[in-house]
Amino acid sequence: MSSHPHSTPQRPHIEVGKPPAGRMLSSITQRVAQWRAGQLINSALKLAGEPSLVLDLPCAAEGLWPLLSTSESRVVIAANSHAEHLAAALAGLHAAFTQRVHPLQTSLFAIDLGANAVDCIFSMHGLQQIDDPLRRMAALREFNRVTRDCVIVSVWVDGNLEAARQTALTRRNGPVHARAQIEREFTDAGFHITGHRDFIPGLAMRRLYVLHKRS
Repeated sequence: MSSHPHSTPQRPHIEVGKPPAGRMLSSITQRVAQWRAGQLINSALKLAGEPSLVLDLPCAAEGLWPLLSTSESRVVIAANSHAEHLAAALAGLHAAFTQRVHPLQTSLFAIDLGANAVDCIFSMHGLQQIDDPLRRMAALREFNRVTRDCVIVSVWVDGNLEAARQTALTRRNGPVHARAQIEREFTDAGFHITGHRDFIPGLAMRRLYVLHKRS
């Protein structure tokens, strides 16, 4: 498989009101962030044991490439509760990957799959947006029902510089979770924590947890 990312060429997004230098810096920052996210996803997949059948819920366009790139035999179920978001995630998919990605419109809290249906559930954005612990536990228990083996989940956690400097404006994008609480919830939902990967250790809030079902 080629090592070059496969994507459909798109017209560059022009940010109105920003000078050319500002747009260039913003573009570079975004590319570095996407590269780092892909690096973390690949590392988490290795820690999870390179699962063959992955449910990406809710799927996002930028998540499909790293999910597919580390294994030529991996199949991804790209799922989202909104049809338009699902279509957008699949729109940029390279033709070589179409046989390995299967769309599914379904809810985070009632996944339209049977018990132990997939090897791994990958959730980069879903759990992060849930502030209510009861709803978060409902989602985690549904993850436990559907996965046969493991879950890779991304959340914002405290104990880093970015969390300490948060403002009301940045909190609109999602809550910051106390690490002790979120890790206790993982255990209560029937998982043990295999490990984690931080976006930038000590600085950034984003952390990917790799969880395995307790037997």
